[in-house]
Amino acid sequence: MTKRHISNNIRLVLDILDYSDLILDDSFILFLDFYKAFDSIEHEFIFLSLKKFGLGDFFCNAIKTLYSGANSSIRMKNGTTSRFCLNRGVRQGCPISPYLFLLCTQILASYIANSPMKGINIADREVVISQLADDTTIFLKNANQVSIALKIIDDFSKASGLILNLNKCQLLPINNCNDQSICNIAIQHEVTYLGLIICKDQKTRITSNFSPIIKKTQSKLNQWLQRDLSLRGRVLLSKAEGLSRLTYAAISLHVDNKTCGEIDRMLFNFLWKNKTHYIRKSVIMNDYQHGGLNILDFTTLNNTFKINWAKHFLKNPVSIWNFIPHYIFSKFGGLTFILGCDYNVGKLPEKLSMFHKQVLLAWSLIYKHNFTPHTYLIWNNRNIVYKNKSLFFSNWVEKQIIFVNQLYNTNGELMSYTELLNTYKVPATPKEYAILFAAIPMGVRMLFKGVLPVVPPISPPDPVNTYVGKVCLIEHKNSNRNIRALFQRESLSVPYVIFYWNSFVTDISWKRVWTIPNKYFVTNKVKEVSFKILHKCYPANHYMTKFKRDIDVNCCFCGSHPETVQHLFWICSHATTFWKDFSRFIIGQLYKDFILKWENVVFCFFRKHRKEDVYFVINLLIILDKFYLHKCKYSNQKPNFKHYYNDTLSYIKLISGSLNKKALKTITICTTYNLFGCV
Repeated sequence: MTKRHISNNIRLVLDILDYSDLILDDSFILFLDFYKAFDSIEHEFIFLSLKKFGLGDFFCNAIKTLYSGANSSIRMKNGTTSRFCLNRGVRQGCPISPYLFLLCTQILASYIANSPMKGINIADREVVISQLADDTTIFLKNANQVSIALKIIDDFSKASGLILNLNKCQLLPINNCNDQSICNIAIQHEVTYLGLIICKDQKTRITSNFSPIIKKTQSKLNQWLQRDLSLRGRVLLSKAEGLSRLTYAAISLHVDNKTCGEIDRMLFNFLWKNKTHYIRKSVIMNDYQHGGLNILDFTTLNNTFKINWAKHFLKNPVSIWNFIPHYIFSKFGGLTFILGCDYNVGKLPEKLSMFHKQVLLAWSLIYKHNFTPHTYLIWNNRNIVYKNKSLFFSNWVEKQIIFVNQLYNTNGELMSYTELLNTYKVPATPKEYAILFAAIPMGVRMLFKGVLPVVPPISPPDPVNTYVGKVCLIEHKNSNRNIRALFQRESLSVPYVIFYWNSFVTDISWKRVWTIPNKYFVTNKVKEVSFKILHKCYPANHYMTKFKRDIDVNCCFCGSHPETVQHLFWICSHATTFWKDFSRFIIGQLYKDFILKWENVVFCFFRKHRKEDVYFVINLLIILDKFYLHKCKYSNQKPNFKHYYNDTLSYIKLISGSLNKKALKTITICTTYNLFGCV
């Protein structure tokens, strides 16, 4: 449904459990299960429901036309059964079926709302029912309400055809309960609701939900490791087979640092085949144009989900899905006010659930407070504490006493109790005055001494209108990507190889160098060779001795010199002969003034030239050259330009039938210069 998410229903149940101290009764949550709900709803009840909601004769008659007189048969091994009439069930796959079913379940919600059954009273509000498709959850004030609820459901079943499956219905007690069952419904302390395991203990909840997913994900990733995949292929699978399995649970649940770390290790170990990580995590997470592989880490993704929760909360904080956290946040200013404070989650004056703590912690990681004397907040301040807890006096805030600067008189000194009462007319008790003024650290007092007080009107902080707030709390395209970028700006790092290569070659356009391989219609394996050479992690024998001592360090081509990257791809006599033949080919076919240097092999031709088309092809051929030399190394063959030419010819023929824009551009230029048989 529009503006609804399955996590809304989950969070409502979890909020009731996490803030159970707000519930005075021994309440229960009843999870209902209907036998084949979509197949059991009677057509006559559907028609009556349409009429009840006043949808009009034309629409009602149209639905009757679709459902009245329908018949079907069952396909058997040796034919089909005789046809029989259908008087119940909504059609599978029909776009209107879910809406018809929702109308019928809304009748149940209305019937319960008008019944004598009592729901759970929490946060100055009564909660009775929560529905999502055929999943219905009923909130009961006490054990006496169970029989009343079952009677109501039984009445609805007789009218609609939906039959309750008592064996699968479950009762979850909000507080401790020693009974085994009530009205033949089992009392469970752990239930599965909308795909997640729900229990009262928040730490157990994390383990119960994430441990099986992590185990299954690890098994899937291990299966993929049996294949020879490229780095980019494994990055894609880390998202498709890894993060996608964890997303659903992470949206609704708090995820502790231990679990986040375990998931990140699993994903990055998969990227490097459970071997040495040749490139730092903070580098590999960069996008392509900054030298990374655009891999996502789970920690950042989880923080993004928590910021999204805050964004959706602020749109409608008093809705049935948000009223409990709204009640809690209102005790110390409301979420908008809190987000603008320089808080410490562990020092906030009210106890929060672990999920809401993580929401505030995620925000504090990206929202930085620039200290100025005139905007230094009193409330929820990490430095102004009493018994290690931040302060919030609602009666002071109502009188617009928000900033520390307001507590000073015109002489630059802290106000006396009498001065405070006369200035702000605040109904403050001597105890509140003593607590607050004693909580102000001496360093802050000295800093504010002599600073002129703020002149009304006072405006509280509005984080929504800040840069971070506009990115995180306002809907726009690519919002998740932009939020992730805010978290990653502190954790990403510049590849160290940039400084290394800059010491040999000046004016390198790194954005262009990193993205040159992406301009061509080539496989990820081809791109990977250039990527590893640039990052100085290509597995040449000399480099690999850092990790394995028993490797023969000599060149696989000449066998007489240590195999460094430069030797393998440039200095070796076999490589030199290959590049000479390559240069003669370019001079004869493309560009007579062509000169090839080692820097061109490493970076390609990254500087702009008048003959862009010519250098487009030359860079492609250099990328294919490096991959060819790489193949020769692992096939124990000496490089031969004729073999390379035949490989390139096969590649050109292969992409000539493609409609890919990169392939079309390559074929067009090759045709222009009569290369590789393109005419």
